[in-house]
Amino acid sequence: MRLRDRYSRQYIAKRIIGTLIVYIAAVVLIFVIPRLMPGNIAYDFVSRLIAENPHITYAKALNEVEAEYGLNLPIMNQFEIYIRNVVFTFPPNFGTSFEYLNDPAINIVMRALPFTLLLIIVSQIIAWGMGIFIGVELALRKNKRSDKTSVPILYLINSTPIFWLALIMILVFSLKLHILPAIVPFSYGSSITTIMYGMTLPIIIVVISTVPNHTLIIRSATIDFLKSDFVTALRAQGLKDSTLRMKLIRNSILPSITQFFMQFGYLIGGIFIIESLFSLPGMGTVIITAALEYDYPVIEAGLFVTSIVMILSNLAADLIYPILDPRVSYM
Repeated sequence: MRLRDRYSRQYIAKRIIGTLIVYIAAVVLIFVIPRLMPGNIAYDFVSRLIAENPHITYAKALNEVEAEYGLNLPIMNQFEIYIRNVVFTFPPNFGTSFEYLNDPAINIVMRALPFTLLLIIVSQIIAWGMGIFIGVELALRKNKRSDKTSVPILYLINSTPIFWLALIMILVFSLKLHILPAIVPFSYGSSITTIMYGMTLPIIIVVISTVPNHTLIIRSATIDFLKSDFVTALRAQGLKDSTLRMKLIRNSILPSITQFFMQFGYLIGGIFIIESLFSLPGMGTVIITAALEYDYPVIEAGLFVTSIVMILSNLAADLIYPILDPRVSYM
């Protein structure tokens, strides 16, 4: 079956419309959420300007700040400018950072994005591979002691908050054993060795936190596959256990890839906490720092890029399955 025969026009149109609706909703919420935060960025920014230039009066400084960033305009006018600059401009223009003058907010976020993607991709490839092999083994040992012991442990780890797990790992491996560093200063342009060394413990934490989810899904899918007539026929033919395992692993890869992309989008929130704890120069650190400093442009740019990553990962999870499995079609 050709690729274009696996998707109906109605399905593609439905998915595109649904994605656009989610995108529009995200754009509107990104404008609203920072403005619901307590405090006034203009007053905070004016205080910093006066500290740098004592000769300017408070009223003049306030007027200049509000005029420069459009904070003196009615909220609907601000929203109109925001939509024009974000939706109808490429790359989106969120203005310059309040904290880092003359540095476009989108540039700050895009410099941080590779670190976040590196952390997610590396950890999920490891967790995904481990989940496939462990899940298949547990499915083959269903109702045996190893399976009955492992499944409750996996559910326990899966329900453990990632920030709590991170704190425990830092306490054990960094403060007690001094094996892995809690903080390794690196930035955009650092060597890959320095970056990966600094990310070792965060990667381990994310892997431990996400392996159970992959494993439980693959175990469930493999158990269902073992009940099929196809496996029964293979066993009746005297198929070796090693060959059966390889067939089960190949079969479990398909549903697990969909889970891989779904987990990719879901992980963004947890990754932000990890990045903040380890002071990694990723999206989480940038957004949290911007929130503490009332840096509206950087908050909006960070939330926008995060939303795009989540929307695209969910869309990929939905559309990639027929490409991987010719038997599946959305007609």
